[in-house]
Amino acid sequence: MVERALLVCFGGMSNVGTMTGLAALELARAGEATIFCLASLANGDPVVRKRLKEAERIVTVDGCPLACAKRIAERAGFPPHRSLVLSQDLGIAKGPPMKVAEEDVARAAALIREALGEKA
Repeated sequence: MVERALLVCFGGMSNVGTMTGLAALELARAGEATIFCLASLANGDPVVRKRLKEAERIVTVDGCPLACAKRIAERAGFPPHRSLVLSQDLGIAKGPPMKVAEEDVARAAALIREALGEKA
């Protein structure tokens, strides 16, 4: 099965980090993408590496400009087809982890969906 892969930095230390996970879960539940374990990729897990090599498209989703998901993917040899930074791309100020608005999660999911659908 060829997958559309999401590498998500679900950093629970900020609202935009929390939002990456919530939006990605929405897409995964809908069968639009698969979330891959970012920590396993950083650790060189052969199963994750094999599945990413076979992926149709790789999108990294970060909450803030530190871009941890993107940097881990690149260092592992998997430069993303598209890299999103929710605080910048959606103009959402970084704040406390539980300060997440449902409308912002919906906007994030729409942005990720668009990135997944772009031609490689």
